Amino acid sequence: MVVKAKRGRRRYLQLRTEPAISRRKLERLLAGRLAEFRVISCAEGEAVMRVPHTAVAVAREALNGDLGDGIVGETLVTSGTLKGLQRRLAERK
Repeated sequence: MVVKAKRGRRRYLQLRTEPAISRRKLERLLAGRLAEFRVISCAEGEAVMRVPHTAVAVAREALNGDLGDGIVGETLVTSGTLKGLQRRLAERK
């Protein structure tokens, strides 16, 4: 079992991009904006990203608006677990 104090708490963000972009392009665009992140999935203009819980506000600020190369991002929901993220997205629809 991993102790969260050592690993660090995580938050998951659902991001919508306009127009849709690939995972690699999203990672390249965000490399200069966020110090620590991981793209969990990316398909059809929506991506799930993992960030440290201490950097959620910074991540939302960096992800909303112009990401560069004519790509616009919008964060939809934030959650502490992937299951919770999916549940919140289902409630929105």
